Amino acid sequence: MTVLGGTMRTRTIAFTAVALLALAGCGGEPADSKPKAKPATVATPTVTAAADTADLAPIWTPKLDAAAGPNAESTGACRAPSSSECARYIKAIMAVVDGVDAAINETGKRYPQSTAQIVKMRDAEKVYTDEGCEGDPAADSPNSKCWDTMTITVGASSLDMTLITDDLTS
Repeated sequence: MTVLGGTMRTRTIAFTAVALLALAGCGGEPADSKPKAKPATVATPTVTAAADTADLAPIWTPKLDAAAGPNAESTGACRAPSSSECARYIKAIMAVVDGVDAAINETGKRYPQSTAQIVKMRDAEKVYTDEGCEGDPAADSPNSKCWDTMTITVGASSLDMTLITDDLTS
């Protein structure tokens, strides 16, 4: 959906970035204040270089967007869960989700909403695999458990938002 020159997701991310920049500028000291002595700090080793990195959303949102496709038509790949196109689409999304999960683990930070979304997506992937959805014409039945693929296709967009939220609260 295009709204005023950009997608809703682009506007949401832009708004979040502007809000963060505004908050970052609010903590400054008056210009006439004297510099204060800084307390001595003790250097502590980090577990990994990723633990020192910035938020995950700016890194992983573009990758999730690329895997999920540029628009709603991309999710049409799973209108027939039995199709090999749907299986490829799910594998592409879940490969990025695996990367997000590994990055969360490396940061050492809590990402509760993102982790919960990843669990839902992995559960749906397990159902898709366990039910043998790919290549099974019965998978296309509206009563089939294979329609849980929506948890993955829609979940990619949800994971974008939960990463942003978790970045702000971690």
